[in-house]
Amino acid sequence: MSYVGWMIFGVVLLVIEILTPTFFFLWFSIAAFLSGILAMFGLNLGWQVSVFAVASTLLVIFTRPIAKKIMGEAPRKVYVEELKNGVATVVQDIDSSKGTGIVKISGENWRALSVDPKKVIKKGEEVVIERIEGTTVYVRPIETEAKKEGEEI
Repeated sequence: MSYVGWMIFGVVLLVIEILTPTFFFLWFSIAAFLSGILAMFGLNLGWQVSVFAVASTLLVIFTRPIAKKIMGEAPRKVYVEELKNGVATVVQDIDSSKGTGIVKISGENWRALSVDPKKVIKKGEEVVIERIEGTTVYVRPIETEAKKEGEEI
């Protein structure tokens, strides 16, 4: 691979690093630039690949812990058990017969289906999470006093 190839590879890895919130691809990008510099001086492909592999490994092993300290603690993950019986807002109509529906829970969108497959829940309504299966939440609408009184009349 020519030095141009290594430099392009390094730039691509750098762009991926910018688009992701980790300090992971940065080390590979640096190693690609190092290999590109060595390619400019005429080292053969075997040496270039070896330098890339060794430099990547050493950079990940020795600098990743430092980068983790600088970045601080990772944000707390949402636990599935915490979501049960929680309230969510419907952001896309939930229609179990069509398999459509999205709710927003703690700022995250989840695929949603109604526990009553015959009931369509409209966008903007609030729902209670009954159960979670994989990446799908099963919900039921919140029955407000106004709705109950309106049905009785």
